[in-house]
Amino acid sequence: MSGRTKNATGFDDFVLNTYATLFVDPERTHRAAAGLRHLEERRVELARVLRLHKALPQFRFGLGQLAASGPGLESERAADAATWFTDEAAELAAHLRLLRDELTWIAGRPEVTDAGLAVIKGFNNARFYADPTPRWSRDVDVYVPDWASSLVLIGLLRERGYAFDEEECPWFKGEPERGRAEYGQVFLVRREGTRFSRVDIHFGTYSVGAGDYLDFPLTDFYESAGDGANYQGINPTGTLLVMFAHALSDGYVSVKDVNDTVSIALTRSDVDFGTLSQEIRRHSLEPQALLLANHLADTFRDERIREFAEGLRRSAGAGRKSPLWRMHDRDWHRRAAVNASHAFHSALRRRRGPLAAVRRMVQCAVFYNRRLSVAVAERTLVQRALLRLMARTDLTRWRLRSDACPTMIHTGHPALAAIGSAGGGAAARAAAAGAGRRPASGGSP
Repeated sequence: MSGRTKNATGFDDFVLNTYATLFVDPERTHRAAAGLRHLEERRVELARVLRLHKALPQFRFGLGQLAASGPGLESERAADAATWFTDEAAELAAHLRLLRDELTWIAGRPEVTDAGLAVIKGFNNARFYADPTPRWSRDVDVYVPDWASSLVLIGLLRERGYAFDEEECPWFKGEPERGRAEYGQVFLVRREGTRFSRVDIHFGTYSVGAGDYLDFPLTDFYESAGDGANYQGINPTGTLLVMFAHALSDGYVSVKDVNDTVSIALTRSDVDFGTLSQEIRRHSLEPQALLLANHLADTFRDERIREFAEGLRRSAGAGRKSPLWRMHDRDWHRRAAVNASHAFHSALRRRRGPLAAVRRMVQCAVFYNRRLSVAVAERTLVQRALLRLMARTDLTRWRLRSDACPTMIHTGHPALAAIGSAGGGAAARAAAAGAGRRPASGGSP
């Protein structure tokens, strides 16, 4: 089934905890050097783990450190291992340079000067590394405070040749009865031969799990991105909150989360643990925060990291530990389970009542475990029962934005290219021709 991956194995954990995390403690560095002899015969499996967890740059960076400073034979082994996957590492580095260039171009456009643009996630988190070389990202994640600013950015990127990603649909949510305006995410891709750049636009707020959101302005956590950048970054406190929300979306705590947090602990002393505690508990993010805190305390001996782990543990309180949460575990059904659990606890935390909490939990579990491929057949009794438990579409309550719908038409889609000249074809072509251009005025939600 599309999108599903195997559970983490013992070998996965060994590679990620030994070679894909930052070398900080001398004893961990020595242990990594001593273990190199076990990797040669498992190079194919090693490549699988590093690719799956996007950890190949960190692996090679660490080996370079071992080769430069490791003891005798271990140094030679590290130097040899650092030559593995050279071509793939070069491709990843080229991709990262392309994304950096795109971010610089976007931030330099006068159209986005007043859009409140901030970089979040990968490129933001790389700012906290003493050496950001190994911090790899697949795309550029940016945040703007509202849909109007998002529309400006969409129009700019469309004019540059970006198209909507056909493998990941834009999505929009909102909860106006509770004062939450629309929020969502739009994915755009630009291809140049075999190379591609991708920009993910987050607007309004950041999504948390199946139907929740960060209920505070992300702009409260803006700070200068430094180095003369024309855009904002998110400070360490906001970065951690986005990290925990993203971990819920993925359903596990990743090795990149570990490295990002270690980098914050080593380079910044301005984390507001009081605010962090308040927002972790308000958004029911305790399990992933506690898991990460315990992992840091168990893995590292550096006092700065251990002190940070203790602060993080206090922020999550005595806390709601969850046996569902794992490090590095990308199992699809576990992802469904942790999100269903969050939906339940989040509804209770927001005083929506136990019946509503149970309904949200079941709806989330059904939704996250749904089929990802189309099958034509009669529905079974179980499938009909599950369908009734799915979240209602409430079509009578939907309102479509006049500026959002035509923007989402993909002008390069074969279905549009095949439209004939008779009947409604002219109107469709006119709509397609206008797609991606920002209207003179926005419509109502």
